[in-house]
Amino acid sequence: SAARLKVSAALMPSLRDASSSAARRFHLDAPSWYHEPETPELLPAIADAVWDDRLLRARYRRGGGRDHAGTEVARELAPYGLVLKAGVWYLCARAGEDFRVYRIDRFTAVEAADERFDRDETFDLPGFWAERAAGFARSLLRTEVTVRVSERGGRMLAYAGDRAAAAAALAEASEPGPDGWRTLTLPVESLDVAYGQLLALGPELEVVAPEELRARFTEAAERLRELYR
Repeated sequence: SAARLKVSAALMPSLRDASSSAARRFHLDAPSWYHEPETPELLPAIADAVWDDRLLRARYRRGGGRDHAGTEVARELAPYGLVLKAGVWYLCARAGEDFRVYRIDRFTAVEAADERFDRDETFDLPGFWAERAAGFARSLLRTEVTVRVSERGGRMLAYAGDRAAAAAALAEASEPGPDGWRTLTLPVESLDVAYGQLLALGPELEVVAPEELRARFTEAAERLRELYR
């Protein structure tokens, strides 16, 4: 709210209604459904350092997840920008010569230094985040499954898992057979994850390999048949 007031006061008279006009027409609800948004305790201090281009001395918990200790390390960071992704806050910062991404809720202590850093004006926060997010998504896809999909199943595939991976797999899929179905190799995070994601396609997808996953689908189909007899 304070930022809006400052911006409005600085605008030309003809543009002063722009911020309130936009607020009436656009609202960002960042957290995903079924998750309560959280504001990490150290977010305000980190945000101050970002806005003021001040070096940040921090202690950060690597790995282990939020409910585990992990390994705590000390870092001196040049905090470049904040990203809010599905209700989770991240810091994009330069550590030494490298730019990295840190989850705000994994910082255990932060202290803004008196000295400021020289910001690289060529740094593109949206572009950097998009590249890192895409790389992270690709790193999760550690195994592959072979499936057959109907024409409708091919359209549904993008909503069942990683959209980019589905698009690439469909682009390299076989030509449709007489029944209109195509065979493709799909990168997935794991067989357990693939089971949950691909089962949503119902009769529009057939698992061909590996046999372990096909057997799980066979069992699920038999249980459904028994349930709906």
